[in-house]
Amino acid sequence: MARRIELKPHLTTEELQPRDRWCQKPQQQVRWHALHLISQGVVAADAARRTRRASCWITSLARRSNRDGAAVVSRTQLTTPRHRAKVNSTRGKELDKALRTPAPDGGLSTGPKVAAWMTDKTGHEVHQRTGWRACFSISSPQRTPPKVSTCYWCATAHPRRAPRC
Repeated sequence: MARRIELKPHLTTEELQPRDRWCQKPQQQVRWHALHLISQGVVAADAARRTRRASCWITSLARRSNRDGAAVVSRTQLTTPRHRAKVNSTRGKELDKALRTPAPDGGLSTGPKVAAWMTDKTGHEVHQRTGWRACFSISSPQRTPPKVSTCYWCATAHPRRAPRC
């Protein structure tokens, strides 16, 4: 039989229940609910089943709660990104202006072309996929060609799907 997890008495079961029910943020509500179940003496596997989490998550939450107290529930992830942004606000305006003009080779602006532009401006290697994401994040009329299909019977271009000729 599994051992029950013991919580240090930072908060009582009666104090955990209203926090569990009236919390506005879903992630915090799940944490409060898990701590409330553990404080009632529920085994970690049962608490995991009720909260739809893994039992190892429940035990690590209980350990952190015993160590840090109630602050473990409101703990959020890092607010600063782990990577430097490739396009900041000033470069974003430059990129928007560059995308609104025709590409240097006369074609349309594509991901590889935007990635090359970003590499020139930042001095860091930029992947083509990042170029596509930047291209689609900025609304640009020069971004994609119109969808036109060539008719099988008359060999003329019809917009989208046209009836048979």
